[in-house]
Amino acid sequence: MDAKLIAQGIVDGLASIPQSLYFSGVRTLEGSGFLGRDLKARNEYETERFMRVFKGLISNEEPIRQLISIVITEFYSKLDENGKKAINDKMGYSDAKLGSRTGAQFYLARRLSDKIVAQVQTSALGGYLLRGASTLTFNVIMIQGIIEEAARASRRLAAKYTSTYVQVSPKNLDMVYFLVEKPLEPYLAYIHSHPMQCKGIQDEICKILAK
Repeated sequence: MDAKLIAQGIVDGLASIPQSLYFSGVRTLEGSGFLGRDLKARNEYETERFMRVFKGLISNEEPIRQLISIVITEFYSKLDENGKKAINDKMGYSDAKLGSRTGAQFYLARRLSDKIVAQVQTSALGGYLLRGASTLTFNVIMIQGIIEEAARASRRLAAKYTSTYVQVSPKNLDMVYFLVEKPLEPYLAYIHSHPMQCKGIQDEICKILAK
C-alpha cells in the first residue's frame, strides 16, 4: 500500500450485513464434510470461537474495544517523537497537561475506539450485535453468513498481519475483526511495514496534519 494512502487512512481514522445466502451456502457445504474433513473441522473450530466472543458482543462492545486498543497502542508505540507529537497535537493532547506518553497512547486508543465503535453501531449488523440482540434474533442463514464473514476476516488477518493475529487470537478478538477491518487497515499496514516505509508514512502523516 502506498505511503500516502496509508497516511491518509490513518488521518481519516483520527460492517455491514454479510452476503448471507452466499456465505451461508459456502459454510453449510464445507460444514457437511462433503469437501473434506479438514474444512469441516476448521469450520467447527471457527464457529466455536465466534460464539464465545459473540456472547460478549451481545452484552457490550468490549471485545471490539480491546481489539482496537491493541492495534492503536502498537501503532502509537512505533511512531518516533515527531510522529507522536503530531498525533498528540491533532488529538488535543498535551503531555504536560494530561500526563505521560503512556497516557497519550491510552488517550488516543480510547478516542479512536469511541469513534470506530460509533461507526460500527451505525451499520446494520453492528447495530444488531451491539444493541443486545440474542442469537434468536438471527435466522439460520444469517448467523451462518455472519460466522463465515468473521472467519474469512480472521483468515485474512492471519495471512496478512500474522503477528497481530497471534497477539489477538488467544482471546478470540480476531473473530470481531470483520466489524472493524476497514478502519483498522491503515494502522495495521503501518505497524507491519518495513522501517523505511514507516518513516515515509510518518512523514506524510505529519505533512497532512500540519495543513
